[in-house]
Order: sequence, then structure tokens, then C-alpha cells
Amino acid sequence: MKLVKKTNKGFQYELNQEDVHSLRFLLKQFPISALSRVAISKTDTEAIEREKLLNESLAAHREELKRKAQNLASADKFKVSGGSQSYSISLEAREAMLQILNDIRVESWRSLGEPENLEMNILNLSKEKVRYYHLMHVAGYFEYHFLNLEEGGK
Repeated sequence: MKLVKKTNKGFQYELNQEDVHSLRFLLKQFPISALSRVAISKTDTEAIEREKLLNESLAAHREELKRKAQNLASADKFKVSGGSQSYSISLEAREAMLQILNDIRVESWRSLGEPENLEMNILNLSKEKVRYYHLMHVAGYFEYHFLNLEEGGK
């Protein structure tokens, strides 16, 4: 994956077929876990009402991100260009992409038990945990590239 062009309206990237497949697959996985409800208080009536509003707001935000993830993964976003594919993304869509990728990465890490060492032996993991391990690393790969390519990273 490499940055082809950066303008004040957005970014254009060149992706190989493996990157296209991986990014589309990853975005289609969102959200990878159920939304955890926030608990503020069990007794304070005002706090319970604020908790309800907060949880409703979080659920609505997550639904909006899910719609954005589906849109970002749509086939029409990728244009064949020689042996690779071009992917154009606006500044706003890039921010949504980064939120989605970060959510996938963090939720995968939580599903793995919040390990301090991210380079674990996958042979010791269950099939479900191996899935989260790979999702975490692939999301991190794309996060790195979306964050660093426009800064001159590789």
C-alpha cells in the first residue's frame, strides 16, 4: 500500500490485490464484538438516566460507523489501475476509517485478554483467539499506513 496523491480534499492510495482483499474483509468484520454497556451508577437516579443516554449515543455512533465501514469496503471505492487498485478517500472518510480500524484493533486485543506482549505464540491460542490475533495485526497494519504514509512513511 502506498500513497499516490494527497490533496486538501483527501488521499489516493495504490493497493495490491492482497491489500484490497484484506482491507475489504477487515471492514466487513466491523463491529467485531458486541457493544459493552457503560455503567455509571446503580443507585443514583440522575446517573442512571445519563448512563441510558450515553449508551444510546454510543450505540447510534457505532451504527453510523458500521454504515461507514460498509461504504468504505464497497467495490466501487476500488478502481483497477494496471496490476494494482486505486483507493481514494476523503479527509472525513479517512477519520472514520481510522476510528473503525482502531476499534477493530482494540476490541481484538480485549478479546485476547488484553495481553502486554502482542507477539504471542498463536499455536497456544484457540481458533477464535487466532482470529482476533490476526484481526488485531491486520487492523494495525492498515492503521499504520493510513497514519504514516502521508508523513512520508513506507
